[in-house]
Amino acid sequence: MNAGLHICVLTQQLARVLSGPGLHARNLINHLLADGHRVSVIAPESECPPGELPYRFVGTPSPLLKSQARWVPLALYFGRALARLAQWERFDIVHFTDARESLMCPANLISVGNINDTYAAELQPLRYYRAYYADWMARWTYYRVVRSVERIALRRLHAVVANSDYTANIIRKRYGIPDRRLHVCHKSVEATRFAPALEMRAQVEPHPPRVLFVGGNMQRKGLPTLIEAASHIIRTMPNAEFWVAGHDAAQPKMEALCHRHGVRAAFRFLGLQSQDELPKLYAQCDVFAMPSLIEAFGVVFLEAMAAGLPVVGTCVGGITEIVRDDENGLLVQPNDAPALASAIARLLTDDELRQRLARAGVVTAHSFSVERMMTCTYDVYRAALACTAS
Repeated sequence: MNAGLHICVLTQQLARVLSGPGLHARNLINHLLADGHRVSVIAPESECPPGELPYRFVGTPSPLLKSQARWVPLALYFGRALARLAQWERFDIVHFTDARESLMCPANLISVGNINDTYAAELQPLRYYRAYYADWMARWTYYRVVRSVERIALRRLHAVVANSDYTANIIRKRYGIPDRRLHVCHKSVEATRFAPALEMRAQVEPHPPRVLFVGGNMQRKGLPTLIEAASHIIRTMPNAEFWVAGHDAAQPKMEALCHRHGVRAAFRFLGLQSQDELPKLYAQCDVFAMPSLIEAFGVVFLEAMAAGLPVVGTCVGGITEIVRDDENGLLVQPNDAPALASAIARLLTDDELRQRLARAGVVTAHSFSVERMMTCTYDVYRAALACTAS
């Protein structure tokens, strides 16, 4: 795409990368600037990066909510900021890194939004959440509300960008978004950021077998299944360690579950880790496992692969668009602790398998490049601009 567009990026994460949308915002902004576009960024004031910025930053109030629902006040703040700026600024595209936050976007602006998950669109009966989540009632209620609001927000956008084919199919069926406004741009990973882990691993001192889990929303990402699987693994590998990186209000419940399964001593909860800290963490571990119950894509698998870790995931959602069983990782059914334990044990005890999958994973990670994502993003911009011009 020719340089010279004025793109306004709206994101809840900027100074701190807490999850996939924050990582996407960083990659998107950096490459828009590198490609010669003018960029303005609207984000919470608390997310303003230090130092001189190569783009215009417009701060909004920071939401008091720290939960997933923080997008609700941000939708209002972002809408107000856009309406104010549009009085004297002209944006070619306004790009929401979370499509839900476009709910209050002025209708006269050309808007693009990323849909990053499907948990609301795939709302399940209440009994499902009661079976798998400690916070089942609050979660079901929240997802039910989000489902109604999300449908409205997505239908107002000129282009909806799904992070996987799976996500696009769900959004198409559940919300009726027409194909001309629905696009798939897989999320990306800057593989070179994690490449140092490949060299660091060779310098790490010998250690017990070590399994890594990275992610917030620990229940949805299957940490209870990993905890149960650990009770099987330590029967034959009593010194095995399980490292958990991420922040979640449910962590005390996860620690209590470790105690109930008799594996608390094997688990180390590390808290939230920055993007700079993650390569060191990947380098110190032998296997990455995230047995999600539901997952729209799973960019963390790409990070682990880029760092040279063999991965174990589940046959759900967009994970299968990254991980191919016995080719570049291992796949099991969700909520199947014995199968997960068997897959992890295979990798911990079979050096040839572990190395083969790790090598294939590095190749996979490089195929999901930021350049590929940006090519797709520019195609979306063209489609949005053409749609409004016709």
